[in-house]
Amino acid sequence: MKLSYIFAALIIGLATGCSKTSDYSPAAGASGEDIFKAACMECHKDAAPSIFELKADEATVASIKQRIAEGNMGMPKFPNIQGESLDKLAEYVLANSAKK
Repeated sequence: MKLSYIFAALIIGLATGCSKTSDYSPAAGASGEDIFKAACMECHKDAAPSIFELKADEATVASIKQRIAEGNMGMPKFPNIQGESLDKLAEYVLANSAKK
């Protein structure tokens, strides 16, 4: 039963939630956690206790940075998260995700 609620929420989120490109720009010096809360929590608020469950080939800073920059399915692109901000966000996501 709980799985069907999660699936329904996912479908609704994909249909009504995130756009294809986000215009969010992080504040100078923002931490990875700050960026995640500002840019990602709207769609990923129910991801606790870990942010994501990553497969071994996804559990790298480079892979996470690519996903943030390019988007994927229901996740928008974040072209304004670059450089040190992108590094911090990817490191935060990796540190707070479970690995399969």
